[in-house]
Amino acid sequence: MKHLISILVFFLFFTTSSIALTPSSYNIRQGNKKLPAAIDPKLQQICDKTDNPVECLITTIPFLRKKVAINPVSILDIEVEAIDIKTKEALDKASKLLSSSSNSKPVTKCFNICINNYKSILESKHRILDAISVGDDKQLRVELSSNVDKIYHCEDAFEEANVKSPITEVNSLLGKMITNSLTITIDMVHFYKKN
Repeated sequence: MKHLISILVFFLFFTTSSIALTPSSYNIRQGNKKLPAAIDPKLQQICDKTDNPVECLITTIPFLRKKVAINPVSILDIEVEAIDIKTKEALDKASKLLSSSSNSKPVTKCFNICINNYKSILESKHRILDAISVGDDKQLRVELSSNVDKIYHCEDAFEEANVKSPITEVNSLLGKMITNSLTITIDMVHFYKKN
C-alpha cells in the first residue's frame, strides 16, 4: 500500500502544470483527459486560503484517509508528511546530479548547499511534529520559516554562481508546500494554551 501511495504522490507532483481551476471545484487533468476529483469542501476551504491552493490539494489528497477529520491541524500534519517525501526526492535528485556529472567547482558547491539544506529540512520534521502535538505555534513558525529560507538559499546559490539550476522545479514545489504549511499554521491553526 505504501508503494501505491508513493506512486500516486509521484504522479500528482509531476502533473501540477496540468491542473486547472474552475470557480466551483478543482479538476485534475492529464493530457486531454479530465479526471474529476471529489474534493471534500472542508479541504477545499482550507487549501483556498493558502497562497498555492492547487499544490495544497495535490499534496494532501493522496494522504487523506476516510476517517481523517479534515481540519487545519490534520491538513498541516499531512503537509508535513508530503514535504518529507518531496524533500527526500529532492535530496536524491541533487545527490545523483552531483555524482553523475563532471560539475565545475561552483556547481558542486551549489549542490552541496542544497543537499545540506534538504538534510536540515528532513531533520526538522520531528521538531515540527512535536510542535504540532504540544501546540507550540511559535516553534512551528520558526521551523517552517527556516525551511522556506533553506529552499530559497539553495536556488540563490545557483543564481549567484550564474548557473541555471537543474532542480528549480522541485524547489519551487517544495517552497510552495512549506509556504502553505506556514500559512495554515499562522492563519488557521489555533492552539489553546492550558494554564
